[in-house]
Amino acid sequence: MSKQATLSSPGVARKRSSKQLRETIDAYTMLLPTILGVLIFFAVPLAISLYLSFTSARISTPIAEARLVGLGNYAAVFKDSNFYLAIRNTFVFSAATLVLSTVPALILAVLLNEKLRGQAFFRALFFIPVVASVVAVSLLWRYLLNVDFGFVNYAFSLIGLPRIPWLTSPDWALLSVILVFSWKTIGYNMVIFLAGLQGISRPLYEAASIDGATRWQQFTRITVPMLSPTTFFILITTLINCLQIFDVPYALGYGRSTTIGPADSMLTVVPLLYREGFISDHMGYASSLAWVLFLMIMAITFMQFRLSNRWVNYE
Repeated sequence: MSKQATLSSPGVARKRSSKQLRETIDAYTMLLPTILGVLIFFAVPLAISLYLSFTSARISTPIAEARLVGLGNYAAVFKDSNFYLAIRNTFVFSAATLVLSTVPALILAVLLNEKLRGQAFFRALFFIPVVASVVAVSLLWRYLLNVDFGFVNYAFSLIGLPRIPWLTSPDWALLSVILVFSWKTIGYNMVIFLAGLQGISRPLYEAASIDGATRWQQFTRITVPMLSPTTFFILITTLINCLQIFDVPYALGYGRSTTIGPADSMLTVVPLLYREGFISDHMGYASSLAWVLFLMIMAITFMQFRLSNRWVNYE
């Protein structure tokens, strides 16, 4: 019997199919915990929230008793003045944070990529805020920025500057959130930039140096273009985190009233969603807010990917 006939015999085919079946079962068995986790903690809640967004659901009443209102919740969202205030604060916060958490992170990464004494210590020092608890850090800054006994205003008074009502004035409150969140995010972005810098070939800099390029020219002509994929990743992830910000403004601005900061000056979309759903007991309306935010993030991310072709260099 020829070798080809042996390989195509029914017995060999059955063994091969049974082996493939076992491998498939093993693969899905290993994937099952992840699949169940996605279904239980993501897909099912997502579907429920979509359904709730078309109802008058409340936490205090069963879902089965919720009345269908169609697009009423979505119409109410775009008539709500608090929604436009939250959108404005969210976009101001996101734009400022993108600059304040990306540019310093790049500068720190370039400096800490050089061989210097205590390099590992400084890398760890700048990364500590990333691993610290967000709520604990926010509460710490709440004391540091206190207008009466905070260390920041005390330091200002030592050099003759006036005390600033960081957390009690609507003019300064959002800036406080921006500074605290940027301070906490810089370390993470710095580490990502460091990884990107270490992927740039050293001979490029050596060749540029031989050709007479200055350090600034090497930075603008080699470092920045070669880091464009890393920069794009950081911009995408940081912007998504900014649009979903909740913990820092809530911890800094929530007091005895239901406003987030003085006159809702720290109010962003997610704290508004939380307040409507869990404090005001308007779960259907809060679900519609969540879906509006989701669609907004999807649209902005899609635009960023479309525009990335103009400046991101993957070669």
